[in-house]
Amino acid sequence: MSAGLIIASAAFAALGFAFCLIAIALVKRTGVVDAPDGDRKTQAVPVPRLGGVAIALGAILSSVIGFLILIISWGAGLGTGLTEFTAAIGDLLQGQEALLLVVLGAFCLGLWDDVATANTKLKLAALIGLCATAAVLGLKPAALFTPWGEITIPAVLIIGSAAWLLVFTNSVNFIDGANGIAIGSLAVMFTGLAICGTVIGHWGYSVFWFALLGAIAGFLLHNLRGTLYVGDAGALGLGALFAALSLRSGLDIWTIATLALPFLVDVLMTLIWRARHGRSWLQPHTDHAYQLLIAKGWTHLDAAILYWGFSATCAGMAYIAAQGGGAAPFAVFWGLCAAGIILWIRHRRSAQ
Repeated sequence: MSAGLIIASAAFAALGFAFCLIAIALVKRTGVVDAPDGDRKTQAVPVPRLGGVAIALGAILSSVIGFLILIISWGAGLGTGLTEFTAAIGDLLQGQEALLLVVLGAFCLGLWDDVATANTKLKLAALIGLCATAAVLGLKPAALFTPWGEITIPAVLIIGSAAWLLVFTNSVNFIDGANGIAIGSLAVMFTGLAICGTVIGHWGYSVFWFALLGAIAGFLLHNLRGTLYVGDAGALGLGALFAALSLRSGLDIWTIATLALPFLVDVLMTLIWRARHGRSWLQPHTDHAYQLLIAKGWTHLDAAILYWGFSATCAGMAYIAAQGGGAAPFAVFWGLCAAGIILWIRHRRSAQ
């Protein structure tokens, strides 16, 4: 990597961080807060909950301004720079209608819930519709790789992609119940996705990842102190962004699933456990593994560091397996999945 790219990456990250902090100061003045309820929401005072809006503003503004600075620094005047910038954005977004639909749609659904407390069933139905529509419009992989051959049946790919978008997007929202866990882990997953996609998939190196990661760092500075929540807009929007980008990455589906495994194991095993005990999936609860850890006396930071470690381990193994190719991504996913399930079951039994 050249020195210029390192400097540009650092600049984009710094801009993302700075713009997110400015946006945080603004969203904290909106009066949209998460109030304690004596049950799941155990914070002592109401906490602002539009951190996802601040992350979005920080990432977008830093990308736009940083890219303009790059163009002008390469010798273009302001007018020419704006023209080139507009053309580049058009090229970047061409063919990404399905991705934009599901990400913006999920973000708006979450914002609706943050501001006006949306009907849970209606919000879920709308999200299902968004995910299905995005898959039908082409947000799906070219094939599903298995050790026994490729699956290219369009209906299977569409249904599988819609299910992936729905499950992971909701998983981020489910895990977002303790400071730092969901968004910190997601930052690790985004980093893993960027590295794998750049080295193994369809992407080239891009400084735009650093704008997003810088904005997330600005949010975590407040979130880890319990003074700002990401809200449904941030959880659903960032979850949809990761899920959608992963389908565009050109990576094997098992590599993608390995990156997401810490969330998938906790969420899916919790849903199975609740179903076996006759408990509604739509009812708020404290049955996730991280919630049981906190109930046993772990701090939010301790639980967050544990999940960050799980995410980093899965990202490293996903990269190694993808480099190996063949059946390696399939084997690594199911091996880590089995280990995660065993850990989850043992943790559940110890909690009981």
